[in-house]
Amino acid sequence: MSRTPYFSSLLLAQRNPFVVIDADARIRSVNASLETTLGYDTSELIGSPCCRLDASAAEDDCRHRRFFRDLEPYVETRAMADARGEIYFAQIQGFPIVDGQGQVFLGESLHLFQGQRQPGRMIGRSEQMRGLAQELKRAAATDVSVLLQGETGSGKELAAEFLHQHSTRASGPFVVVDCTVLSEDLFESELFGHVKGAFTGAVGNKTGLLELADTGTLFLDEIGELPLSQQPKLLRALESGMFRQVGSTKIRQANVRVVSATHRDLLAMVQQGRFRQDLYYRLAVLPLAIPPLRGRRADIPELTEHLLQEISAQSGHPYRITKDALRKLLLYQFPGNIRELRNLLHLATVLSPDGVINAEAIRLPVTAEQPASPSIVTSEAAELLHEHPSMTTLSPVEAVEAKYILQLLQRHRGSRKEVAASMSISERTLYRKLKRYRLNTTDERTHSGS
Repeated sequence: MSRTPYFSSLLLAQRNPFVVIDADARIRSVNASLETTLGYDTSELIGSPCCRLDASAAEDDCRHRRFFRDLEPYVETRAMADARGEIYFAQIQGFPIVDGQGQVFLGESLHLFQGQRQPGRMIGRSEQMRGLAQELKRAAATDVSVLLQGETGSGKELAAEFLHQHSTRASGPFVVVDCTVLSEDLFESELFGHVKGAFTGAVGNKTGLLELADTGTLFLDEIGELPLSQQPKLLRALESGMFRQVGSTKIRQANVRVVSATHRDLLAMVQQGRFRQDLYYRLAVLPLAIPPLRGRRADIPELTEHLLQEISAQSGHPYRITKDALRKLLLYQFPGNIRELRNLLHLATVLSPDGVINAEAIRLPVTAEQPASPSIVTSEAAELLHEHPSMTTLSPVEAVEAKYILQLLQRHRGSRKEVAASMSISERTLYRKLKRYRLNTTDERTHSGS
């Protein structure tokens, strides 16, 4: 079987293709994302050699055997082959997993660079998200460097993908550089690449992430974690577009658009001497703020339904959420943002074998600062659930759209023509929505512009 009981929850929680490898250098488990993305059937992979997915792997360069020898996490760029033999570059993060019996396994997350990623899609129709989407589209029309600032788990990478997909570089690669794992030893090799023999363990040539991003977008995730000693090297490469692979004297060039993200206050870090001022101004030509989830509660129902659809597709088992469970989510502050919402829903599905997620299945952390079950309903949550009588019979996504239409009707003084234009739909379509959501009140008909 591809998913042992111990690994099933871990595999389900992974959005990227994911592989579990055992100490015998055999593939033990894979997730649904890997099967669908690379086109393999589970039976082809389970029990096969660890390097089965690699397009080329020398016996003396097996990262999996090296891991079980040293038990050290790693980040590498490799060429991967799908079931049809087509080649794709992937950034691979390997790290140890320990099961209930204390046995160590290797987990590998594969971040494919181009052609295999779904276009960036941001979920939510709140005023905050519509404003952010407009700002990202305006930024996409230029080639300036963009700095996305927001809390951990708030969706900065999705925003960066959205920007890339709406830019003139959309046909090029979208390459992610995870600065949290770029130590001083790894930085140059990962970003610029290296040639065979450049250092101990460099048994072959390696293309760097900067070169892989040529003609596309280079996304520097959590740029605030980049070691200070490496920041001048990054600045020189970004300003000139030129670099050298480790161990080589040949100058290479890459034409990339730079988008970076951080949850830290980079200006404060500049004042403290922990981040270079010249690099900050190179990256933050256009700074954009990503709102936290608690700042756009109107999107929680739609996000919840979207995430449950993802989980249902991966597990093959449909899930739905009750009104009381959704209310519980609407009341929560979400310090971990969308990432925390996803994890809460994954746990809730495990606790809901019948497919119906009730309030008891939403296990919120209980702390002194963050009460799990507040007795006072916030005005925003109450408004979302009870503002209009029809809300109680709608799905979470329908309720959000109905609320959005009500807001537009109020803003445009009941003019259906203006509301339809604002939503980029026909008046006939708007009329059907009004009828479906039972929003055709006497007041709205009186003020209708159609």
